[in-house]
Amino acid sequence: MLTNGEDKIEKVLAIMPDGKTGAPCGACRELMVQLMPTDYQNIEIMLDYETKRTITLGQITPEWWI
Repeated sequence: MLTNGEDKIEKVLAIMPDGKTGAPCGACRELMVQLMPTDYQNIEIMLDYETKRTITLGQITPEWWI
């Protein structure tokens, strides 16, 4: 992504060791905030693929240090 000059993230799908989906780790969240400091809150994250449950990065990271 960065190598191609892209800096906007719309949706994230994190695959856990058991093959299921889940929330991205703290380091990944920090990188997304650093890439999009003014609108990271709108990044959509799929927490559970089977139930189609999604949440935004702003909901799980409401008060970031930036």
